Order: sequence, then structure tokens, then C-alpha cells
Amino acid sequence: MLVRLFGVLAAAAVAAAPVAGASAPDFCSRLGADWDGAYCHTSVLSERKAVRDIKVAVPGDLVDNPVTGPTIRDYLTQLVSNWRNVGVHMVADSFGEENFQILQRGDVLSVVFHEDYHADGPRFNNAFRTFTWDMGRGVRLGLVDVLKPGVDLGAIATLGAPFIQDALDAAPPPHQPGTYPLVADRWGPDKVYSGGYKAWALSGDELILYMPDYPVAHDTPLDYTPGTMQWSMDGGAVQAHIPLSALSSVLRPEFGGA
Repeated sequence: MLVRLFGVLAAAAVAAAPVAGASAPDFCSRLGADWDGAYCHTSVLSERKAVRDIKVAVPGDLVDNPVTGPTIRDYLTQLVSNWRNVGVHMVADSFGEENFQILQRGDVLSVVFHEDYHADGPRFNNAFRTFTWDMGRGVRLGLVDVLKPGVDLGAIATLGAPFIQDALDAAPPPHQPGTYPLVADRWGPDKVYSGGYKAWALSGDELILYMPDYPVAHDTPLDYTPGTMQWSMDGGAVQAHIPLSALSSVLRPEFGGA
């Protein structure tokens, strides 16, 4: 079956220029990498003499923050470790690069990490990891925490449907709007393409969903399009911007709820 991938263009749009504070060089050293002024930079030589180049941008002011630091340090440490472990077995030169964007709404701070990595073969892979905190209270937030008690993520899919569909219609490559698999009922929080809404951020007056969070091999159930192509989806293929005003009936008051 023909496999098609989305998301490289959409994913690239969120990558921000690296910004780091004075703590970045020290953190790089703990990773076993060198600070090159923009990234923690290291490389791995594989068993077959292939080089994997690894670069991770560090939000320096947040790495040592007592609220955000532990999560960010754990994430970046695990990311570099994973890329090193994969690099040991590569048969061709490859790279892994991470960039980040910081978004804010009042005391709520979101960090969107964009992973761009290239393995064997011609295709790139993109992934998004996001973390959000209420800095005023010093707590990390899950998406359900911005919703009123008893409300589940399905409410976002329902109330945000017009904006999700707009994002589906705009997703690359150019396609006829409303055609499978870029149809809203395949992108709810219980569907594989959406990544379960795990990658999200609050920015100003909107909720942003990065779907899926990681590349997915195919839609499920596989018989959804019997006799036609089997679809795969790159991370960040669809980025939906949903106004908080559209979700006000299900949001807690501190997040714009009515």
C-alpha cells in the first residue's frame, strides 16, 4: 500500500531560534555535550562508522527554575540519551535537532519542544513534546486541568471542531478540503492521528494542539478506508489554534471559562 507522510512544513513553522541563559553551558556539560553558543552539541560514531550529529537547544532560564527545571532537565537528558543509543546502530550519517518555543498566558507558561530527526532513508521525522505550568501556583498542568470538573477532552473536539477542521484543510500537502484522512472525526482525542491531544499549549487567547505528537504508522481501524491507501502521519502534521472563547463553557474561570 502507498504510504503518505505529512507535517514537515507545519512542524518547521514552530521551531524558534535557540535562547539560553548562563546555565546552558553547565547543563550541556552534564549531558556530555559542548555548548556551541546556540546548542548543546555532540555526535556519536556508529558501529558502521556513521556519524549522528546531535544538537539540543536549552531554555536556560527555565532549566534551573525550581518549578520548570526538573521536568525540562529530565526531558532533554532522556532525549539526548535516546538519540545517542539509536546513533550507535546507524548505517548512514544522521542527525537529531531540538528547538523550543516559549508561550505564555498570564501566569501560565508553555514550552513547546520540536524534535527534528533524520534516520536511514530520505524522509525526515518530527515530534512535539510540550509542558505547561501555572507559575503562580508552582504546578504543572495537564490539558484536563484547564477544564471544568467532569469535562473530558471530547468537549474540546466538539467545541473546537470548526477550528480543527480549518487546520486540517490547511495541512500540507495541498489537498481537497474534507477528504480522508484530514477529516475531523479522525482527529478526536481517542483517535491515533491526534496523539490523544498530548501536545498542547496555551498562548494568549488560544489553545494550540500539535497533532500527532509523534509520527504514527497508520490510522486505526485499518478497515476505515478498505481497498485504498494506508496512511501514516508525521508529528505536528496538523496544528489547530482554538480560541479560548470557543471553549469558555468548559474551561475553568482562571483559563477563560464563563
